[in-house]
Amino acid sequence: MKKILIAIPLLLIIIILAVGFSLNTIIKRGIETIGPIATGTTISLQKADISLFTGKGQLKNLLIGNPEGFKTDYAFRLNEIRIALDVKSIFSDKIIINEIYINAPDITYEKGGKGDNIKTILANVRSLAGSSGGTSKGKQVKAEAGKDKKIQIGLFTLKNGKVNISVAALNGETISTDLPDITLRNIGKDKDGTTMAKVMEQVLAEVNTNILTSVAGPLKDIGKTIGRTMEKTVGGAIKGLFGK
Repeated sequence: MKKILIAIPLLLIIIILAVGFSLNTIIKRGIETIGPIATGTTISLQKADISLFTGKGQLKNLLIGNPEGFKTDYAFRLNEIRIALDVKSIFSDKIIINEIYINAPDITYEKGGKGDNIKTILANVRSLAGSSGGTSKGKQVKAEAGKDKKIQIGLFTLKNGKVNISVAALNGETISTDLPDITLRNIGKDKDGTTMAKVMEQVLAEVNTNILTSVAGPLKDIGKTIGRTMEKTVGGAIKGLFGK
């Protein structure tokens, strides 16, 4: 009897540890398999480190690539993502995330003949979020995710971001500008919550708006510089034709 009483706590500890390890594996796998389907990009995550006891932890070094046709190395590099979730909700139909905090994201805004990379990613996410699950993308996500869990996020914060602007006129160089901070509250806060695709759409739409605000001035300055350069070039060519 004593052996049984000793074995039960040990078994519970083993089960808890196993669930804890599998939780981080599930998170990492979910991000790296479902994320690319939604965004149309490559996605890699170095490590998920969430405590099953406290529900707190980090996602380390999340790298989101670019859609096809864009040349820069990545769209988003997120080195520090802090998460606090309701552990009990992991086993329910709605996962409750109390807080997501992203510090100092490194973002590349690439503008070319096909538009810009951030807007393209947003369009891909919206395509999935707007579908009822009957599209090929929707079926892929359901196949990967298994049960269609819903999400609720109490507070989403993004701070101290930088945007690297890449346009053809810069000849492969980039210029950087600050990204306005973002705070969103009560995403999916209703009885049923919302889908991961809709969460991604809402967050990325806000990020896109702030990126466009931050790059407007630098892009205008680049346009003026190009205009002055062309004016000098054309003026020099005309002088060359007709003499001084």
